[in-house]
Amino acid sequence: PAARVRRPYISPAAWGGVALVARLAWQHCRGLPRRGMAIARAASGARVAVVGGGPAGLASCRFLAEAGHSPVVFEAGAEVGGIWAPEPTNRVTYNNLVTNLPKMAMQSFDLDFPESLPSYIEAAELGKYMVSYAEHFDLRQFVRTCTAVTRVEPLRSEQEEASGQSRWRVGWKSSQRSPKGTAEAEEFDAVVVATGHYEDPYVPDIPGQAAWLAASPEPGLRSVVHSREYKTPSRYASRVVLVVGGRSSAVDIARELRDVAQWVYVLDKGCEQVHTVGSCTRVPLGTELGQDGHLHIDGDLTPGPPVDTVILATGYIYSFPFLDDVGLEFGAGGRCVAPLYMHVVHARRPSLCFIGIPLAVPCPIPLFEAQARFVAFQLGKSFSAEQREAW
Repeated sequence: PAARVRRPYISPAAWGGVALVARLAWQHCRGLPRRGMAIARAASGARVAVVGGGPAGLASCRFLAEAGHSPVVFEAGAEVGGIWAPEPTNRVTYNNLVTNLPKMAMQSFDLDFPESLPSYIEAAELGKYMVSYAEHFDLRQFVRTCTAVTRVEPLRSEQEEASGQSRWRVGWKSSQRSPKGTAEAEEFDAVVVATGHYEDPYVPDIPGQAAWLAASPEPGLRSVVHSREYKTPSRYASRVVLVVGGRSSAVDIARELRDVAQWVYVLDKGCEQVHTVGSCTRVPLGTELGQDGHLHIDGDLTPGPPVDTVILATGYIYSFPFLDDVGLEFGAGGRCVAPLYMHVVHARRPSLCFIGIPLAVPCPIPLFEAQARFVAFQLGKSFSAEQREAW
């Protein structure tokens, strides 16, 4: 996601090349039919729980249904679209957000954005597109809105899964049922997790942060917040802000703040030396926050006023609190998911799949569709455990 800023010109031909690569990946997923050919329908379709009704969940639903499976999509919000819905349950987008990818790179190969929209669109337009996606492919019949999944537990052992047996119990609560919030459960043959990765923020400590907070002249005068709490720049008028991070959200927030805040520092691991333009200073990893608010690098003072606010644009960790004892590992700091075959299929429980795990992909919806095609095809197929583990 990105703020409304001037974009570098990228020719339609260049983005067409990106889209072509995504199309080829979509067509040539191992073992899948080519574009224009129907997906082979499963001889005995599986009943599949899809957790999440955002872009990844809707793509999963579409291709599972086309392949002869019976998907049930659980969406906690009142409308499909995930974080792009009009009233999302997880509001992580900021008010002026405009996509940092052009619409031709984001859209499905089978459904275009309206031609009247600009290349870079507002968050609300992406939400409308996901609603039209659900309607165009007749997916609403499979979706349960206002229904939050609370627990997913396997009913078969890994050994039984290896022999082709799979069964899952999915617990959920609906705000539309009476009485509200009553816990319910159903059993499924397979589960697809499509909840995205914008739920639990990654909150690292900056060197010197604790002492800086403790030395605040007044209670509440200094603060550390994650970018998910950032909505508009006006809150930071006349403040001195340290933005931590070097990717889209950090850059966008810094750009919005530079005309409002007194001074903006950007701590970016891609920075090699201090660089100042106007009232904006870029500093490298290893910068320390002094008790007085000044920044220090290897003991040297960085020019500029003392910091009174820190915004952590540091992304999110992977977290699936509803999954019960499925042997997932998340690496140091929760920044990866393993063991996943092709970044999609649980290597030891192949009836548990994940859509949309990779970050920073140039064509998100085509990627989700390619992964969903693969999942729809592979359910019930005989990929060996050795093959999945080795990958």
